[in-house]
Amino acid sequence: MGACPHCGVEACEAKFQECLDRDFADPDYGVVHHLTVGAYMLQHSRYLDENVAGTVDFLLRHLDRAPGESAKRDIRRWTDGPRRVARRGEESAPVPPELFWPSSIGDVDLTTADSYRASVRRWAEAVARAVRRTSQGCDW
Repeated sequence: MGACPHCGVEACEAKFQECLDRDFADPDYGVVHHLTVGAYMLQHSRYLDENVAGTVDFLLRHLDRAPGESAKRDIRRWTDGPRRVARRGEESAPVPPELFWPSSIGDVDLTTADSYRASVRRWAEAVARAVRRTSQGCDW
């Protein structure tokens, strides 16, 4: 199978699914769902290019606080709206050139809700900052 070309983690998608399962099963885990999804999607180049900067800003604004109900409705309208925000499964997602990921889903600790939230926050911040640094002046 090999390591993921986007993040370097073996079976990263399975780990992502495990995180989503926890997010939906336990609200103490799910409070960082917005960070889990955003970090994974950014790290795996799943968002369309025009949505990357907004996602980075959103993650950095919501590291320490979940989005309010109004923001959640806006996100749902955005993701379910008439314009696509993510690449479709058949579309090839480019691997950002020479991007060093200081953290990945492999660093997420699922043992307790506290450790999960802390590790997801660290991962989301690292990904958002790396994308911001790399995307300035880089077309990928």
